[in-house]
Amino acid sequence: MSRRPFRDVSIRAKLLWIVMLTSSIALIAAGVAIVAYDSITFTQQKQNDLATQAAILAATSSAALEFNDTKAAREYLAALKARPEVASAVMYDDKGQVFAIYHRIDSARNDLGAKVDIPRVEADGYRIEGDDLLLFRQMKQGSKAIGTLYLRANLDRGARLLSYAGIVLIVLLGSLLIAFLLSAKLQAIISEPLLAVTMAAHEVIDKQNYSHRVVKRSDDEVGVLVDAFNQMLTQIQERETTLQATNLTLRSQITRHKAARDEIAALNLNLEKHVAERTAALEAANRELESFSYSVSHDLRAPLRGIDGFATFLQIDYADKLDAQGKSYLQRVRAATRRMSNLIDDLLKLSRTTRSELRPRQVNLSELADTIAKDLQRTGPGRNATFTIAPDMMVEADPALLQVALENLMGNAWKFTGKRPEARIEVGRVAANGGSIAYYVRDNGAGFDMKYVDKLFGAFQRLHAVTEFDGTGVGLANVQRIIQRHGGKVWAEAVVDQGATFYFTLSA
Repeated sequence: MSRRPFRDVSIRAKLLWIVMLTSSIALIAAGVAIVAYDSITFTQQKQNDLATQAAILAATSSAALEFNDTKAAREYLAALKARPEVASAVMYDDKGQVFAIYHRIDSARNDLGAKVDIPRVEADGYRIEGDDLLLFRQMKQGSKAIGTLYLRANLDRGARLLSYAGIVLIVLLGSLLIAFLLSAKLQAIISEPLLAVTMAAHEVIDKQNYSHRVVKRSDDEVGVLVDAFNQMLTQIQERETTLQATNLTLRSQITRHKAARDEIAALNLNLEKHVAERTAALEAANRELESFSYSVSHDLRAPLRGIDGFATFLQIDYADKLDAQGKSYLQRVRAATRRMSNLIDDLLKLSRTTRSELRPRQVNLSELADTIAKDLQRTGPGRNATFTIAPDMMVEADPALLQVALENLMGNAWKFTGKRPEARIEVGRVAANGGSIAYYVRDNGAGFDMKYVDKLFGAFQRLHAVTEFDGTGVGLANVQRIIQRHGGKVWAEAVVDQGATFYFTLSA
């Protein structure tokens, strides 16, 4: 039986096989040991018997050898007929010559008329040849050696071995039968509790009956197994009860969640409807705002052009009739109209920045800043101004909106360094918080007081007098809206009369 099929048989069969195999090996080992022991003791006994026979024969026949009486010597050797195991005997004189010979006529080795195999004289001792025991013994008269006696006896160990093998086989079969009957009866002590555990496990699996318990019959390892199995069933039963309660709770929660999900879906539909309505309303408002912006641009510019035109006529046509104060008033009127016109332009730009669609792509910020710097230098060719722009600043942004923001920041730097004999304007980038990149525009101009920094990016907020630096206060508000639309932020740092730095980030 191979190992794998043996593993798959029942415990009862395994126990029976183990007991029978163990018993068989033990009995065979015992039988072999008994036979071997008997063979050794039998050989030793034969040696002792043959030595005793040789001693007696040597003592009784030594006189015949000493007096050279061959007939008497043969008669002494013929007395060995009483010992059927002795096959032959030879008596040698002191010169090693054969003096008398004996052999059994019915000997298996020497039939009637056959010659006896006569060995050469050897020293005292034993020697076994095949199934024969050979003995040489020196014959003495007093202390004088007078010859040697040779005996050859048949051990006949084969027949004895067969006899003992038969006895051992009978004992083995009888013992195995007794072992089989006892093991078949006693193995139930082990197999029945295990079978009960197996049947209980099948009932648990088939019927999901975790209340079943196996009866404990002993406190040995099988009893420990039964206790462990029962404890396992108890724990499973408790967990099953807990799991069922949890499932009921989960079903209730799932029902509530489903109702909430349906409610959320209904709310989403309603919200989408409201969003669509609000989107349509916003688009209509944007169209109205665009129309309003156009109307403001057209309707407000027309009166301003009229005021500026009439003021120009007065300056030209009535210059000789106006005194210095009148000319000053006209100059103020014209300046106010120009300021009002610039304010209208900035308002329109702020409105377009808010409404325009964002189209981001890769933009070279360095090239854009260099172009703006050259345009600014053309507006003031006599100024001593130095622009420092970091190379290869690539960003993802809307090119048009980014240009508006950078024009405002660099334009402010250009404006607020106008009173410096040597203006320095720098555009670069630094590492910001969170590992992002911040871009900056730095100047050495007028700067501002940091306590007013919160007002800096509000529309129409100015930190310098109009008489000191012109402007409408809308540019930085426009910059903030552009940067916020790109998902970034803008902030500033400054010191009065030492310059300012404006930072901004762009979301990836």
